[in-house]
Amino acid sequence: MIIKKQRRWFIKALTGIWLGGLGAVGLITAFSYLPRPPKKIFLKVKLVPNKVIVGPEYFLLLSAHGPIALSRTCPHLGCTVNYDPEENIFICPCHQSRFTLLGRYISGPAHKDLKPLKLKHTDAGFVLEIA
Repeated sequence: MIIKKQRRWFIKALTGIWLGGLGAVGLITAFSYLPRPPKKIFLKVKLVPNKVIVGPEYFLLLSAHGPIALSRTCPHLGCTVNYDPEENIFICPCHQSRFTLLGRYISGPAHKDLKPLKLKHTDAGFVLEIA
């Protein structure tokens, strides 16, 4: 009689642990698919025509259309794109994809433009949203 109660208790405990672990894995998976809020960066800079400001995750420049912010992430494989002041273009160091100063694709394996970032002008500077 005592052995049957111990066995039932042991099986119930194992079932509870198994279901709890399964639920935890499900919650972790569900939270990994939720969108993250964008990172906001405040920039106090003065933009000058034909000058590119290179940040760790963004390019910031003043074009004929106004201020533009572009992501430094290459659309091909996610490498960090660099600015080449001699050629006045953006170049990915991994596979040599090239982009204009407006972020338009020129050549290379990327076949997509650089991703534009949300940029808001305030009296004190710019607020940049990086997703």
